[in-house]
Amino acid sequence: MGRAAAGAGLGTVSLWGSLLLAAGFALDPAPQSCNCTELMDFQVFREAPLPESCCLNFTSSNITHLDWGTLVGVRGLRELYLSHCGITAISNVQGVPPTLEILHLSHNLLESLPGNFLEDAPNLRVLHLDSNQLQELPKSFLKASTQVQEVHLGFNALTFLPASLLKPSLLQLQLSNNSWDCSCTLLSNLEAWPSLAAEVICHTPERYRGVDLQSIPRDELCRSHSLTALFICLPPAPHPCRHHLVLLQAEEKDQLQLSEQVPEPPSHSREEQRTSACGAPPLRPL
Repeated sequence: MGRAAAGAGLGTVSLWGSLLLAAGFALDPAPQSCNCTELMDFQVFREAPLPESCCLNFTSSNITHLDWGTLVGVRGLRELYLSHCGITAISNVQGVPPTLEILHLSHNLLESLPGNFLEDAPNLRVLHLDSNQLQELPKSFLKASTQVQEVHLGFNALTFLPASLLKPSLLQLQLSNNSWDCSCTLLSNLEAWPSLAAEVICHTPERYRGVDLQSIPRDELCRSHSLTALFICLPPAPHPCRHHLVLLQAEEKDQLQLSEQVPEPPSHSREEQRTSACGAPPLRPL
């Protein structure tokens, strides 16, 4: 009996220990949500930067030129709102706030982005760059963003999509109202992620303008693209008449140098020779 009671006691202690451990995990504080309702003026922030904050909301601040370096040092920054700020350029982009998850840069005046902007943003989940004037994206854009779920790029002037942007984690990709160049490469990149169902309306080539890229047969698009490249590589054939004129000009130069030594025999005029060289019979006086 003593051994059985001792065994039962040990089992009870072990059970209680497991329950307490599970309760301890359950009571661990979950990450608090950021309160981003309060707007902050960017100029005030530059004069007195915050050393730590989970959210910064600069919406509608007058920024124009964004010094990205002033934001990188903010500890714990998870959400950053910079929409409607009139931003035309971004500088000092070495690094990203390591905890950044949500970034809004929509409704600005950006025509381009620095080459390494958002190249190393491993925790980024949501990005809004819609309603700018972007003509292209950096080749290494979102290279390290393996957790990105939403990317909004509509209402820009983009022609091509870098492959580094397309990730298995991506759930929503907004591409409408751009100047897409519908090529075989762009079609192949998007076909690799059919679940995204991104709308791409062609702007070029001219024969596909206004057509949804996904509706163009792959064989037709890729074949026409290859033929275009072939025609561009072929050099233009020289004009035969132009070649004869060059030879006649060289002959005239040699004959002028010898005219003082050897009298020139009667012959057809130079204009007749040029006309004959081009294949037409020379004109003779009546």
